[in-house]
Amino acid sequence: MRISTRGEYGLRALMELGMEPGVALSLRDIANRQQISLDYLEQIVPSLKSAGLIKAKRGAHGGYQLAKAPEKITAYDALLALEG
Repeated sequence: MRISTRGEYGLRALMELGMEPGVALSLRDIANRQQISLDYLEQIVPSLKSAGLIKAKRGAHGGYQLAKAPEKITAYDALLALEG
């Protein structure tokens, strides 16, 4: 099975968010930690958000965090959201 770059980066972003489930991370932090292009990550995140896998937190300490417990999110859910 081949996973596209979009799918791989989306999974890596979800894994990064899963490492600190209660903490909101900025896209810049995720991109730096995973060595992913920030511009590309900004294109991927809306798909994950509309699938209900991540949520945005606004404000000074805002960012993105998982919308569900990490153990409830499967690779299948993420790839379905990202690649259809």
